[in-house]
Amino acid sequence: MKKQGTKKDKDMQKTLSRIFIVFILLSCVVGFSLTFSFFSIFKKAEAGDYVIVDYTLSFENGAPIISSSQSIVENGYKNGFPVAMTNQLILQAGALQNEKILPVDAYVYPEGMTQYALIDLELDAISSDVIGMHEGDVKKIDLEFADGLTQNMTAEEYNSVGGNFTEAQIGLLVPLAFNYYPDTEDNSTETSVSLQRPSVIVEKTEDNIVLRYGYALAEIQISQIG
Repeated sequence: MKKQGTKKDKDMQKTLSRIFIVFILLSCVVGFSLTFSFFSIFKKAEAGDYVIVDYTLSFENGAPIISSSQSIVENGYKNGFPVAMTNQLILQAGALQNEKILPVDAYVYPEGMTQYALIDLELDAISSDVIGMHEGDVKKIDLEFADGLTQNMTAEEYNSVGGNFTEAQIGLLVPLAFNYYPDTEDNSTETSVSLQRPSVIVEKTEDNIVLRYGYALAEIQISQIG
């Protein structure tokens, strides 16, 4: 009887030892994951890092034009202001754009999918300002160059693109089209793509209007670094 008891005790000790080892291994894995997550909140975006950014571009009155935030898009529509829904940006911190215009896919109700035009100055400002930010950080950027991004149109030109010059008023939102030439394998063939860029009438005379297509504010949030 004593020998049987001793064998059971040894078996129990072996079982407990195995459970303890498994527990230690699991603790190490969980501890490493928690430690990694803990230290990741201290990581800052540095020049050259690739970052995933949520962004919203707005007029100076705060009215958003394009956003990767579903809640901002939904609130815009509730307030009767259509906002284009787009994807997050993937940028290299501190890098400048090689092209003046970047096309991004956007969904606008009820028209559906289209392509919007982002300006290189906007993207340069965002890629510069992400430096030093942590994952989850939010920042608002004043795009001071916005006032200089304008286009003049005569009454004839405005009417030819579907506008009504007589009814045009300062503050009216007007879609502008920008020609974008994507890289193609056949460099001899230049095929342009029309990109949409909502603009606002800022000046009007008897036979001319000025459209501003620059947006005054960018709000960004770092989703991921690296």
